[in-house]
Amino acid sequence: MFRNALALFPSLLVLSLSLPLLQAQEPDQTSEKLGGAAPRASAAKYRAHLEKDGFSIGAELLSKKQASQTFAADVNHCCLVVLVAVYPKKDQPLDLSFTDFELEEVGSDIPVRPESATIVAAKLEKQKNSSSTEVYPHGTVGYEWGTYTDPNTGQPVHVHTVETAVGIGVAPNGKVPPGVADHDRDVMERELYEKALPDAKVSSPVAGYIYFPVPDRNKKVKYHLTYSGNGNAETVDIALP
Repeated sequence: MFRNALALFPSLLVLSLSLPLLQAQEPDQTSEKLGGAAPRASAAKYRAHLEKDGFSIGAELLSKKQASQTFAADVNHCCLVVLVAVYPKKDQPLDLSFTDFELEEVGSDIPVRPESATIVAAKLEKQKNSSSTEVYPHGTVGYEWGTYTDPNTGQPVHVHTVETAVGIGVAPNGKVPPGVADHDRDVMERELYEKALPDAKVSSPVAGYIYFPVPDRNKKVKYHLTYSGNGNAETVDIALP
C-alpha cells in the first residue's frame, strides 16, 4: 500500500516495504565501529524507502527463511525482524535509537515497540528451556586411603587410590542447568546486539535489524513501520513476504 510521500512532507513520510540483504556502499568507519549491518549505496536500494532534504531511510521485512539464514538464534519464535538503514543529512549528525521505531498492524491502531537484544535473548532462552529436555555431561571423583598389614610380610601397607566416572544426565524437570542456560543466553544476546540497528549519534549511513515481539505471522496482515526521530513522523507500509 503506497502513498505519495512528497504530498505529506514535512509532517509525514510514507514508504513501502519487503525483503533482501545488504551490500556495503563506500567504506564507512562509523557503521563498522557501531556494528549492525553494512548499508547499501542508498535508501533506494531497499524495497521501502523515502528521501527528503538529504535525509533518507530504507527498510525491509525479513521472511522466516531470511531470518533463519541471518541469525543463529531462532528469532522466528519471538519476533518479526525489520532491516532498517538510515542516511543522515550531510553535516547534520543524528541521534539514532531503535526505540524511535514502532510497528503497527494496519487497522489496529495498537503500536508494537521494539525490544532490545537482552530481552529477546532472554525470551528465546526461556522458551528453549521450557520446551525441551536437555542433557549435559557430569563427572564424579572418589578417593580411598588407609593402612593394612600385608599377611605375607607383616609390614604395614599404605593405600591411596583415586576413582573417576563420567556420564550424561538430564537436568531436573527437563531444564537446562543454570550455567549452560546463562552461556546460551549470552551467546544469543551478543549476536542480536551486534546485528541490531546501532543506538548512537551517527553522521554517516548505518543499518541494522530491529526486533518486534510479533511471533505469530499472518500472511494477510500488513504493518506500518513508523520512525519518530529526526523531528518527523515517517511511516512505512510493510507487507509480509
